[in-house]
Amino acid sequence: MDEALNSVLQQSVFVDRMLIVTGATGWFGRTALHELQRLLGPEAFQRRVRAFASRSRTIASTGFVDGVERAIPVAPLAELPELAAREPIDALLHTAFLTREYVERVGVQAYISVNRGITDLVCRSLEAAPAARAVVISSGAAAALDDVATLEEHLHADPYGVLKSEEERRLGETADTLVLRAYAVSGRFMRDPEQYALGDFLLRALDGLPIEIKAPMPVIRGYGHAGDMVNLAFRWLGSKHLPPAYPIAAVSHEVSLLELASLISSLYDLPPPSSAIDTSLSPNHYSADPKPYINILEKFSIVPHSLQGQILDTFSGLKKSKG
Repeated sequence: MDEALNSVLQQSVFVDRMLIVTGATGWFGRTALHELQRLLGPEAFQRRVRAFASRSRTIASTGFVDGVERAIPVAPLAELPELAAREPIDALLHTAFLTREYVERVGVQAYISVNRGITDLVCRSLEAAPAARAVVISSGAAAALDDVATLEEHLHADPYGVLKSEEERRLGETADTLVLRAYAVSGRFMRDPEQYALGDFLLRALDGLPIEIKAPMPVIRGYGHAGDMVNLAFRWLGSKHLPPAYPIAAVSHEVSLLELASLISSLYDLPPPSSAIDTSLSPNHYSADPKPYINILEKFSIVPHSLQGQILDTFSGLKKSKG
């Protein structure tokens, strides 16, 4: 158990009140619940944590230190404003959002409507709980819109980035909100791993296959560990620090995919990765300066996972999910 973080939580302003986690069945939501189970124990977790997702269900616990699996209830997000109106809420970690791939699955208009509906529910809940602080897990996709005056003009060209940017602004206007922008993410609760370079590489490692990089240009990604992000969220929520005036890019390690593939190949005794990268081509770059994120982690006494540690944790989750 992380005694420093547990002490922060026990002494925080929400010690006997509720900590809300939205998007509880997603990658960040599962990570958040796992860390809270590990830190709080069954009794305090049951008393203090409320999990919300798109619909009512139960999920199995993963982090209680006694190793006993317990059913964790998850309520529909639509019920959150009513809860906020009748019971004191001091902290909310917001991770619910339809990701970019849903644009094609549901259509642009439905995608916009659903995500704006999610943001609306969260903002209404925060309005009903004026003492609440919030952390939102946003996306690096919003960074391209930082200097855009009228987001609506870009909505159909980039619905995901626009809606993320819109949500950041709305939550910031409603409550003290720490915005963490995820770029490339690692961690044991990765969903749809085949959609991500790290997940694809590790699936091949699980099967003992060589890694293939198909991109013709250099690809650079900024990685952050989901557990580091949610633990930062908890420490900030339990503090009295004002949020930074700008979103924090949650990048602890910047790496090319060739370097990442080579490290994974070395860790799991695979042949060297194959690629046909033309270094004369402009790189595909999705990352940000790690310094502001490293600085805020240090401020809250969090040591970020090393790149190797991120790989190992993600691999362990994928191995478990494959049975």
